[in-house]
Amino acid sequence: MADYEDACEELNEINPDALIAFKSYNPKLFCRAFLDTSFKSNAITSNMAETFNGYIIDARTKHLLYMLEDIRMELMQKILIKKQEMEKSTLVICPRIQAKLEEEKVKAANCDVVPSTDTLFNVKYYLDQLTVDLKKRTCTCRKWDMLGIPCCHAIPCIFFQHKEAEDFVDECYTKSTFLKAYSGSIPPLDGERHWPRVAADIDPPPIKIGPGRPRRNRIKCPAF
Repeated sequence: MADYEDACEELNEINPDALIAFKSYNPKLFCRAFLDTSFKSNAITSNMAETFNGYIIDARTKHLLYMLEDIRMELMQKILIKKQEMEKSTLVICPRIQAKLEEEKVKAANCDVVPSTDTLFNVKYYLDQLTVDLKKRTCTCRKWDMLGIPCCHAIPCIFFQHKEAEDFVDECYTKSTFLKAYSGSIPPLDGERHWPRVAADIDPPPIKIGPGRPRRNRIKCPAF
């Protein structure tokens, strides 16, 4: 929250009108300072949806039925590949999460730890000072709260207790949880030639055109 307030003050000094315009869009809906920490994600963009759209870009040019068939085939393989890759891993947590944790461990070397209790610590990081609670798994910077991965301020506190940082990573990032998520599969389907025949023609539902001029503008969220 301190970073958010500092950024707002800096923006206000540069352009007060820009700050007013920024706050008029309700920052609580898209700013990391207000994210719900129970979801263990700091994503505030639609990058995931855009990545999937790029993944199916060739399929999107086809007829609806064949587009869905292409997507099914791609996802059927993708799920199995992801599962097999994780089964080969010897780590307790997912490899990418382990890599992020290692980056935080490097930055943790710049922290000075002052214990208050067995689980509460003051951490000095350059000119900043933060509070870390190992029991609640929180830090003033909120990075650990949001991501579920110990931040560089929490890691030296964990080491101070002679424990491993990997044990404080949220359960959603473990290998076992990943394999549970990918335990299902998309079943294979026979080609169109092998589909059952029906006596009647299958036609699309009738199109109903309502009275009045059709709407041209999209319906926007009230917050915007």
